[in-house]
Amino acid sequence: MSTRTAPSREQRLAQLLDTMRTWGGRWTSGRVQELRRLTGEAPCRTTARRDLHTLTQRRHLQQHGPDNGRYFTLNTTRKDVRP
Repeated sequence: MSTRTAPSREQRLAQLLDTMRTWGGRWTSGRVQELRRLTGEAPCRTTARRDLHTLTQRRHLQQHGPDNGRYFTLNTTRKDVRP
């Protein structure tokens, strides 16, 4: 069962990162949820938060702000970041 969920999670993360690179700006769990609503996916707050934190751990994003006002931006210090 884990082999089935792993690819979909990785695809979801890749899609989110690509969208963030396309649109730029500040990303919150709410913005990720809205993106998921627009693409017909289930907008789960916990999944949105987990995805943002995973991309931060992988050094694709930078985290900003306090716990109750946290937002994320693309990490521009990575060498593999697209222009």
